[in-house]
Amino acid sequence: MTRSLFNLFCGGAVLMSLGGVGVATPVRAQEVVPVPTPNADRLADEMRVLAREPRNLRALLSAGELSAKLNDPAAAAGFFARAQLIEPTNPRVLAGQAMVMVRMERPGEALRLFAQAAQGGLAMDRYASDRGLAYDLIGAQAHAQREHRIAMRDDPDDETIRRYALSLGISGDTQQAERVIEPLLRRSDRAAWRARAFILAMNGDAAGADRIAASMMGGFGSALSPFFRRLPALPASDKAFAVHFGEIRRTAARIADASVAPPLPPLPRDAGVAVAGVQPGRLPPPVTRRSGDAPSAAQRRRESAREQRLAAERAAQERAASERAAREAERVAKARATQARVLAAAQQREADQVATQQRQVREAEAQRVADAAEAARQAEARRVAEAEQAAREAEARRMAEAEQAAREAEAQRVAAASSATPPEPVRAPASGPSLPPTVAADGDATPPRAIGGEDNVIARIIAGITIPASELGVEPMPGQAPVVDAASAEPVPVAIAEASPPAPTPAAPPSPALARATPQPPKPDPAAERAAAEKAKAAAAKAAQAKAAAAEAKAAAAKAKAEPARHWVQVAGGANVGALPREWKRLVEQAPAEFRGKQAWTTPLRFTNRLLAGPFKSTGEAQAFVNAIAGKGLSAFAWTSEAGQKIEKLSVK
Repeated sequence: MTRSLFNLFCGGAVLMSLGGVGVATPVRAQEVVPVPTPNADRLADEMRVLAREPRNLRALLSAGELSAKLNDPAAAAGFFARAQLIEPTNPRVLAGQAMVMVRMERPGEALRLFAQAAQGGLAMDRYASDRGLAYDLIGAQAHAQREHRIAMRDDPDDETIRRYALSLGISGDTQQAERVIEPLLRRSDRAAWRARAFILAMNGDAAGADRIAASMMGGFGSALSPFFRRLPALPASDKAFAVHFGEIRRTAARIADASVAPPLPPLPRDAGVAVAGVQPGRLPPPVTRRSGDAPSAAQRRRESAREQRLAAERAAQERAASERAAREAERVAKARATQARVLAAAQQREADQVATQQRQVREAEAQRVADAAEAARQAEARRVAEAEQAAREAEARRMAEAEQAAREAEAQRVAAASSATPPEPVRAPASGPSLPPTVAADGDATPPRAIGGEDNVIARIIAGITIPASELGVEPMPGQAPVVDAASAEPVPVAIAEASPPAPTPAAPPSPALARATPQPPKPDPAAERAAAEKAKAAAAKAAQAKAAAAEAKAAAAKAKAEPARHWVQVAGGANVGALPREWKRLVEQAPAEFRGKQAWTTPLRFTNRLLAGPFKSTGEAQAFVNAIAGKGLSAFAWTSEAGQKIEKLSVK
């Protein structure tokens, strides 16, 4: 049986009296009264509240629960989603979403949400009817019937009575099921007669179910016969899905949903619940006539009159039912149209607010990223400039220290060379009056010092200082061999001969006192030479360090230029780089539209590796990609690489 035929059976009108098919019908005319619709009226009131206050949490929760009871799960889900945005931890939101899941044929998920709501401290008695239906759909009839009894004790509405009767029929308790549903049958409740047909079929009375279907659907009733005859052989959970949703096949989605249901709680003992208005006894049997009795003319007239009266009553009931259904449909249509307009306006306002907030967040994030990038560029420029300046200063210091060390070493060499040259003896002036010798304190006579002759003596001393050719780095003049001192075995420098002036008059040899008074040049200091050499070596090492620092700064700047800071989305990670392409393919298969045009990249992270998608122009664009793939059940996060960090493209075949 297709679902369309099932829906036709569940939504069709009673076309004729059920008395002719072996069921009881009223024997007197009933007063036609409008069917009360408290849930629809309350929903209209809540919609008016939401029109004034779109973020009224109480009104949103109440509107969602009423929409679910009116079998509009899409509208109910919208109300609960809006309520969750206002207060995500409210347990009534979880219970309301569970009501939606029951009507969307996902009882396992519904029971999981009911359990979470109960853990949040919410009293579950007001949700007992929906919770009982969820238990029925997973085949736990004992738990389901307990929840139905709780619901009937607190709020015995018609839907709960029908659900309780069907649950009893699924578990095989036909007599109790008929006692529970009898008050609704006496009111000619169409849904109750459909439930009775299912109860009869599930327990082997397919013929009785066929008679009810034929009465409700006319010529289409026979199409339900195969469906009725398959019901007894089905498991309990499949029976529940069949009578509530018209679904006989056990699909993979149903199996997966049943796996998320929490463990069944232990059943406490309860005293049961009496159904209001139910009197003991079965339905009255139909009026029958023994085959041997021949009806008299009076009896035939009475039966004809009775049939005409019943036909008139049935016609009146059908007209009244049609009028009530038309009025109810019109009222519900108006209410739903009003609800749709109000909801659309509220959703548009919220969408505009969310769009404005998201735009402001994106703009703030873009400004923050731009400011951070500018600050990073300026900091990098300052660092490079400071490194280059430090390198230049270090190089200048090194050159200055090296030059100073070279000058000091040269001066020490010159001093050492000058100390090795003996002073030239002082000669007496060639002419002029001779002066008497001066008598020293110790009695030695010293030659008199000529007035104005001091400069000549100093000049002669300086002229006598010569620098060896080896120190100057030149070769001896051609034809002139170096003179070797026999005492030191070192070459003695020989001055270049010039034109000899006239030989001066020999002077008297200097006295011993004059020889003692002649100043001796200082001897070279080895410690000073070593200190100067060490100082020059330290200066050279410092200059080398500065040069290396400058080179390292240039290399870092070049690396940052080659690998700038970029925005990515990390979609996975793993220690084995070779496994990342397979993971990338799996993600692309799960969200092909979102990954279209994206390239896979990777970079090390301690002992593992990042799997990246990107690069993106901004953090906001990366976060938008994260939100997009989150809708496909994929988790990821935005990440920004540092300048100079190596990001390698991942080859995915």
